[in-house]
Amino acid sequence: APGSGKTTCIRALSEIDPVSTDVPCTDELRDLKETTTVALDYGELQLDGDSRVLLYGLPGQERFSYMFEVVRAGLLGAIVLVDATSGDAVEELSRTLACHRGDLRKMPFIVALNKSEQAADAIAERCRETVREHGLMAPVMTVDARRREDIAHLIELLLVILEFGFGFEPNGEPGRTEGLA
Repeated sequence: APGSGKTTCIRALSEIDPVSTDVPCTDELRDLKETTTVALDYGELQLDGDSRVLLYGLPGQERFSYMFEVVRAGLLGAIVLVDATSGDAVEELSRTLACHRGDLRKMPFIVALNKSEQAADAIAERCRETVREHGLMAPVMTVDARRREDIAHLIELLLVILEFGFGFEPNGEPGRTEGLA
């Protein structure tokens, strides 16, 4: 969703100068923030050896959902960032899950609650319920998108899920493993 902290997340974690396509808001978002991402944010994180993770921050508005198609090839996982302070946080998560459900069923993803100092447990539980209602499975975690350590932890968790296949069958469909949602 717009304003959830995706650009901040990429800036916090990238080891290269991030590429950003933020432009001044000209629609109803201008009441919430000054700029918005219109294509994608891009960064890179070096792993051990020659391996690296390419980081993509996609726009939160549904009208830009086609950008997912641009990065889909080679995508190993996703982090769905949620602004926990938004009055519509759970509804925004639900719209995002509905929009990208087909892709999210085929890869591990994490729901990350950003800006969640207050009522984190309540919003996290509502987000878990929303993930289940969409027939998906994902851990729900709280993060501060400004903190490199928090975002690195999300990447590490995605890599563990990829390595051990928790909750995913070889065909890419969610398995019956309990405890992730």
